[in-house]
Amino acid sequence: MSSSNEIAPVTAGRGARRNRVTSRRVHLVDAVTSVVINVGGVAVIAAVLGILVYLVAVVLPLFSGAKISPSSTVSLGELGDPKQFLLVEADEYRSLFAVIRRDGETFFLEASSGAVLRQSNLFADVPEGVSATAISRPVDGSSVAVGFSDGTVRTGAVEFVTDFLDESSVVPALRALEKGKRLRFHDGVVEHVPTGEWRRVRGSTKLGASLVVADTGAPVRLLQFRPTDDGSRLAAFLEGGTLVVNEVSERENLMTGETVRDVASHTVPVPTELLASAPSRMLFTSKGDQLYLAWEDGRFARFDLRDMDTPLLAEQGDLVPADAKLTALRFMYGEQSLLSGDSRGDVRAWFKLASLDDRSADGAHLVEAHRFSKPGGAVSTISTSVRDKSFLVGRTDATITLYHLTSEQRLGEIALPRGSELVATQITPKSDAVVALTADGNASIWPIASPHPETTWKSVFRKVWYEGYAAPEHTWQSSSGTDDFEPKFGLMPLIFGTLKATVYSMLFAVPVALFGAIYTSEFLDKRWRAPVKSTIEIMASLPSVVLGFIAALVLAPIVESFVMAVLTAFLFIPVAALGAGYLWQLLPRSVAIRLEGAPVVVLLLSVVLLAIWAGGNMGGVVENLIFFGDFKAWLDGRVGDGAPGIALAFWPAVCFGLLWFDRRFLSDRVAASVAGSSPSRLAVVDLLKYVVILGVSVLLAWLLGETGAALGFDLRGELFGTYVQRNALVVGFVIGFAVIPIVYTIAEDALSSVPGTLRSASLGCGATRWQTATRVVLPVATSGIFSAVMIGLGRAVGETMIVLMAAGNTALIDMNIFNGLRTLSANIAVELPEAVKDSTLYRMLFLAALALFVMTFVVNTVAELVRQRFRKRAFQL
Repeated sequence: MSSSNEIAPVTAGRGARRNRVTSRRVHLVDAVTSVVINVGGVAVIAAVLGILVYLVAVVLPLFSGAKISPSSTVSLGELGDPKQFLLVEADEYRSLFAVIRRDGETFFLEASSGAVLRQSNLFADVPEGVSATAISRPVDGSSVAVGFSDGTVRTGAVEFVTDFLDESSVVPALRALEKGKRLRFHDGVVEHVPTGEWRRVRGSTKLGASLVVADTGAPVRLLQFRPTDDGSRLAAFLEGGTLVVNEVSERENLMTGETVRDVASHTVPVPTELLASAPSRMLFTSKGDQLYLAWEDGRFARFDLRDMDTPLLAEQGDLVPADAKLTALRFMYGEQSLLSGDSRGDVRAWFKLASLDDRSADGAHLVEAHRFSKPGGAVSTISTSVRDKSFLVGRTDATITLYHLTSEQRLGEIALPRGSELVATQITPKSDAVVALTADGNASIWPIASPHPETTWKSVFRKVWYEGYAAPEHTWQSSSGTDDFEPKFGLMPLIFGTLKATVYSMLFAVPVALFGAIYTSEFLDKRWRAPVKSTIEIMASLPSVVLGFIAALVLAPIVESFVMAVLTAFLFIPVAALGAGYLWQLLPRSVAIRLEGAPVVVLLLSVVLLAIWAGGNMGGVVENLIFFGDFKAWLDGRVGDGAPGIALAFWPAVCFGLLWFDRRFLSDRVAASVAGSSPSRLAVVDLLKYVVILGVSVLLAWLLGETGAALGFDLRGELFGTYVQRNALVVGFVIGFAVIPIVYTIAEDALSSVPGTLRSASLGCGATRWQTATRVVLPVATSGIFSAVMIGLGRAVGETMIVLMAAGNTALIDMNIFNGLRTLSANIAVELPEAVKDSTLYRMLFLAALALFVMTFVVNTVAELVRQRFRKRAFQL
């Protein structure tokens, strides 16, 4: 039996015979090549899947919520009745507790054991018989103000002091301490930190001289204290109904070194009807411009104090429903939002918005933006974070719930032993622990891990009501100049910007590239095809950063200066090109044959240049006739109505409608009426039909615009709007310029690969070259053309530098072609250098990358399915 690798011998010249056997080397190369190709294909698939898995792994923690660890509990019962404590809080490292009793005794205790490390009396200098009646603790974590029964206020500090020990101060017991462990040391706690240093946390207290709030000497019932750069502001509500605001400035006497205190006292008049009952709570902003009084029944009064000489009762209203009682009131970090808790267990978030009516005296009013409900118990405490928009809600059903204001997310819940009564709660300064004190004297600390509380699927992809916004919106703003900034991580403006840039660029690139490919493949002289194609392909070699630079610094200013001329030229070019095509048909056949080749190209370029020149010169005329003499003023809505915008927007649709009507109802009749006519007469008929369709389309678009404007429609603010120099028009043109070579090259290759026999058969049956191109060549090449468009689409979606430099970099959801945008890819390029590893911004940028990945994958998948369908139809042809 012969080997399978052998082929039957053949006779080779003059009877010679040779055996044709495939060599082992060929088999080896074939096997190696097959393995390499298979391995390469699998590696590509594995790489893509690996990128996807990595993106998902980085993104998933954004939606993991908070993790609450088991608590550590110490008893503070030996210090007295917890309900008589004025203040209970822990330091940022959870090393110490600070406790202030109503009699002024102040304790600093070790958090892990409850051992007292330092004790002093904060009210040692307070006259006998005078008791503390109110306390205010600002968010700075060190200042404190105490109001007394004699109508005075004393300010001071109760703070945790952190320092690092010198090597000479580290005793052997501390050196033996393992990293991460803590040890009680004198009046503080020392921790051996992972960096090898010894950090010490101690307590410190100080209370200044008394300040007489008012001459009445009435007890201070409510107190709010706010430190300033040169002193402080404090607001006090005294028994009897007096509301006083003091502005205290401190300066050092250069001669004596003593601190001199100047006090400006202002009495805020409170209407008598509001004083039928005493208010139960008061809030005062750090700027001293707003003051809130609230009553137990939920009523509130807001005072505008921007002009302290004439305080204004700006607004009154209710913070809770009629069947509920106000049980807690607190500012969120940043003092823009106000949290109110009630006896039904609900917490409502309010902030000020500008009023469109006269509901308030200062043009602003409180609106309820968020609500956090949990049936089962009344709200007893509200504590806020000093790092983000998280807050704690303690309820009488012995639960503590951690929420985030912006995302409306319930991060976690702590269940206390049944029957426990909450006295105080705190989110530690680093927002990494929850502290709670119950009426039985137990103080507990629960470590929490909530690295990304502001992100949920809802806050990322749906509208969110941010502080100060008139309504819920899609917004991206990752940073600001203040620490109390509310991050906004909505991806929809970036996704919209990506689609907007892609759509406008493809609207420009696809027609130009496809018509160019059809002309090059089917009509251009063969001698010119290679040079023209090579020239267009060279365009693809231009770097995006160069195109972006030119677009931002050259093209955008020119378009801004001559925007009407540019738009007019855009309209004139296709009209002139089509008109030139119909005029070409009027030429005698012999003349047309002699002009084929270079003259045709020159004439076509001349027509385009003539259209550009005409558009530039007619721009002012069009602006005066249609846009009321000032196009940019019309865009802003300062002149004219919406008729021009409606007409311009619907004119292409009207043109396509008329073309469909002509083909469906008129073409056959016209063709029958001119059957047998000379070519010149047929050309005249085609030209007249083109002119009529063009004129009727303009007339119908104008009538549609006037009708829409009469009915009150106006596309300004939607498709059109205020002109911005770096806008989607410029971006669409420049990205389209970058996409054209890709679409053109692939489409031209697809058209050129159609067998010439099909063209010959069509021409032999009497079809024109245009009919052959559109009815024979295009259907066969549809699969390749569609692939060209999809590859160009992928190029446009992923474009970064052009958008980054020429789009204005504004994250907006706005169809206005004259406004800017920000895309997913540009956002990643801009913000990634500022993103701290594993931060919320860092992971959100990876989510943006994942969104771009998914968009591209979906588009390519759909494109492949459509391409296969086109390919199957072409094969059937």
